Amino acid sequence: MIDFKIIGGRGNFYFLRHGESDGNNALIIQGHRDYPLSKRGIIESQQAGLWFKEKNIDLILHSPLARAKQTALIVADQLGTDFIQNHEDLKELDTGIFTGMTRREVQEKFPGEWKAFQQESWESVPQAERICDITQRAERYWEYLIGIFKDGKRNILSVTHSGILQWLIKITLGHENWMPLFPMSNCGICHLSLNNRIEERNSSYYYEWTHINFHPSIEKEKEDSLFLSN
Repeated sequence: MIDFKIIGGRGNFYFLRHGESDGNNALIIQGHRDYPLSKRGIIESQQAGLWFKEKNIDLILHSPLARAKQTALIVADQLGTDFIQNHEDLKELDTGIFTGMTRREVQEKFPGEWKAFQQESWESVPQAERICDITQRAERYWEYLIGIFKDGKRNILSVTHSGILQWLIKITLGHENWMPLFPMSNCGICHLSLNNRIEERNSSYYYEWTHINFHPSIEKEKEDSLFLSN
């Protein structure tokens, strides 16, 4: 579990799943395989970038995979910033022998492994990333974020993937199992807000996940619909 009590001050850790990729559109289990954004994914990334314009982002970090890097570049362009860096630990989890296949193809080619997957998730899939490894990777990335927070970067955006993002959330809650899952659609935004005061005799701590899988464009549509119905 990550201890946020070691850092003081206000800050925001934002996480953005990449926009829809050609692989998503084809219902392919992507893992480490590279696919560019689809036309819809480009639009989703642009919409996300508009929301981040008001967030005073100090740094954008992104997975090395094309779909996440392209999303990050689109958001950076919307923000007019050059403060963007690649980080290997943001890479998607390794989906092993299922990589590059649709679910239907997996069921036909690996029926036994698919059945085991329903019970044990990725822990049962040959060559897939194991809980111990993805937990270690998520912890290492949080340690990196805390380090740059201490150096003065207080509003940090990480552009990543649904698999690793599950674990970036889970370990802040002290949870280390595949299930339950958090909803995580393309360009869903997650936000951990921090407001700690560390003093010798009067410290206070406050941090919360204010958004998980948030879509500002969808929320705007809900608001408009409510307004029109009144």
